[in-house]
Amino acid sequence: MASVSVVPVAASASAPAVPAVRASVVTSGVAVKLRGFVAFLAAVIGLPLGAAVAQPSSIGSEAAGPPPKDWTFDVGPGVVTAPWFEGSAYYRVLPIPNLDLRYRRDKVFISARDGVGATLLEGDGFKLGPILRYRFARNDWDGPGLYGMGGVPFTVEGGGFARYDLPFLSAKVEVRRGLGGSNGLVFDALLDGKLRLADNFFLSGGPRLSVTDSTFNQAYFGVNYNQSQASGYAQYYPGAGLRSVGLGTSAVWRITDQLNAVAFGAWNRLTDVAAASPIVTGPYGSPNSFVVGGAVSWRFSW
Repeated sequence: MASVSVVPVAASASAPAVPAVRASVVTSGVAVKLRGFVAFLAAVIGLPLGAAVAQPSSIGSEAAGPPPKDWTFDVGPGVVTAPWFEGSAYYRVLPIPNLDLRYRRDKVFISARDGVGATLLEGDGFKLGPILRYRFARNDWDGPGLYGMGGVPFTVEGGGFARYDLPFLSAKVEVRRGLGGSNGLVFDALLDGKLRLADNFFLSGGPRLSVTDSTFNQAYFGVNYNQSQASGYAQYYPGAGLRSVGLGTSAVWRITDQLNAVAFGAWNRLTDVAAASPIVTGPYGSPNSFVVGGAVSWRFSW
């Protein structure tokens, strides 16, 4: 059982009144996120939404057909509807670039979905290697419910992955440590079934889970004394635990050998110490979140 410490305060435990409409799609503030986007694209040769709105499938480039040459680069526009932040009950629509650069499938990859990594060991369907992912900064203006909470800096998470592939199934686990930002430890796992409905149409999907340590949970779901005084939330010091469970799915349509379209969706539910956070239980929070989006891409190969 994960440990939790809750310290009540005299102030109201509810968040301050911030005018908003539940379940409305909010488009203001896109420019703020896009500025962060551009800075990161310049720093890491262009990775889009990534961990902030984790795309729900472990496959995608595979469904686009066997790469005819060593290098492939998929690029195109996309759009996603997602919560303002993890634990928010409010949604917004964001444009996302769909970028995926690979050498020999996944010997080396720089991908919106899969992060930055390389396969160092492989055999009989197993693959092992290092992985880098990123998590956008969270600021107290990022939607109702965060006023007075301060910010969590942009985080690069480094670690390793292990993956096992069958023709009809893919399993993957990752362990990552935040290099700055939250400095927390994250364990993610997913299991995807894979189905070819036609020569050019593919479906995948399955369950996901995420476990995080107390450092990560304090950064994103905890409320310290100063935050409590500024926000009105009760103090909250979560321990480590199962952060979330969910389901993800995607569909890939290979229109031509170069042109592909993808639609994806995911449901995620915060659990354990994350779900008990005042940020989540307050009037502007929700343990359930949904992500829906789509993208098109053009493949270059050489």
